[in-house]
Amino acid sequence: MAAKQPASPKPGGPVGLLLQAYLHGQFLAMLAEDPRMRANEADAVHKMRVCTRRMRSALGSYRSFVAPEPAREVRDELKWLAGILGEARDAQVMRSRLDALVADQPAELVMGPVQQRIDKELLGEYKSARTVAMRALDGDRYLRLLEQLETVVTAPGFTPKADRPAAPSAGRMLKRDRKRLHQAVREARRAGSEEQQSEFLHEARKDAKRLRYAAEVAQPVRTKGSSELIAGAEHLQKILGEHQDSVVSREYLRRWGAEHAGGGQNGFTYGRLHALEEERGERARKRFRKAWAGFPRVV
Repeated sequence: MAAKQPASPKPGGPVGLLLQAYLHGQFLAMLAEDPRMRANEADAVHKMRVCTRRMRSALGSYRSFVAPEPAREVRDELKWLAGILGEARDAQVMRSRLDALVADQPAELVMGPVQQRIDKELLGEYKSARTVAMRALDGDRYLRLLEQLETVVTAPGFTPKADRPAAPSAGRMLKRDRKRLHQAVREARRAGSEEQQSEFLHEARKDAKRLRYAAEVAQPVRTKGSSELIAGAEHLQKILGEHQDSVVSREYLRRWGAEHAGGGQNGFTYGRLHALEEERGERARKRFRKAWAGFPRVV
């Protein structure tokens, strides 16, 4: 499946071929993760999800260079697949995070079966999500997506703009996506509450990913500038990912603590862990402000 990898163009070559080469590489990487997913290898769900996000993001950032269809439908279907894979991945991440947090606590401050509760619920969520994911991979919808992707990466259906020089064309896409990220950060700064700010920071994280992947597409023809953007966006993404994980973990801990208190059990440890996650979130916000102050521009 999928033809020979197209050669990456020179800076003056067509931007359409630059996009095609990137999509082709990610499609092959996604196909390589399929058997690993079926074998239940630990990192397969994460890697396959990243491939789907990269392709969807690239098709979005560089959408003016390919015909609306089937590219739009492919983006929608990639979102569907990434969402299914994400349920399993999120449960993995949260269980690992909270297990590590509990393990760091003094034994006398872990009151009750806290570790067991975390493992029971989040392992159950992972198993359920993985079952759904495997059904999806065995289904007709997934097979259709693979066929559509093969069409897009072998015969993208370029628009006339796709013949434009790659380096300046990609540069314009990067400037647009950086502006989008800047707007998301500005909205977060203007947020009236911590809850609103968390929502805007989550959107900023998505925009940082989008910029990162757009820069990956451009890297063969904009080596230095793209490398700086990729590094900066990835750093920002990790910080905001830490922040978002702290938000999600607090939701679990608050619920578990309330359930224990309502059942006459001791919810102390859940409250302690919640407070520690609040501190993590605040540290992430401070790191984000520092990282954004030095974030590279598109040159």
